[in-house]
This record gives sequence, C-alpha cells and structure tokens, in this order.
Amino acid sequence: MTKGRRFIFPNPNKCTAADMAMLCPAERVLNLYNQETGKGAKRIAKSVREWFATTAQQKGWAGVHFLPEVQSNYGAGCVLWPPPQQIDVSVTVTNRILVLIAEDN
Repeated sequence: MTKGRRFIFPNPNKCTAADMAMLCPAERVLNLYNQETGKGAKRIAKSVREWFATTAQQKGWAGVHFLPEVQSNYGAGCVLWPPPQQIDVSVTVTNRILVLIAEDN
C-alpha cells in the first residue's frame, strides 16, 4: 500500500466541454488501487481493471478503456470519458450551412 500522499480518484465533474477524454496513467491507477484495497499490485491485472472500471462508473465516468504500452505491452493506463455535458451554443444560418459554435465558459 502507498504511504504518505493520498491519491484522489479523477472527478468527471472537473472536466470541461473541451475535454473529450482524460488519461489516468498506470502509476496513478495502481496507486489508487493499492491505497483503496490495501494490496500491493505492481501491474494492471484483471482485478485492478475491474476495480478501477467499477469505481469509475460509481464516480460518474461514462466510459473507461485500458491501453497497453507500445513497447512492453503492459498497462499504460486508462482513458476515461466524461458524461455528455450540456453546453451553450450560438447558431448561425447562412444560405446552405448551419454553423454551431460552442460557447467558452
């Protein structure tokens, strides 16, 4: 188990409309898993993936996908997709094109 610094699970509510996805690196995935379970996992095994995916869903993430590292083929981390957000848009109609532009918050 990791001692010292307390790791916080990523929060989908901190994503902006421009954040289409977020990456949680392998080190953080493992630190979160080990901190919360009291285990000492060193790789993103099936039990780690299952725990992380379940926790992500409970925290409000819309989707997760684990990625292998290109050289070692071990887990590089997890991509998290936030739930769809309502955004303000401005609408411009020309002769043939409808243009929707997201407003910056």
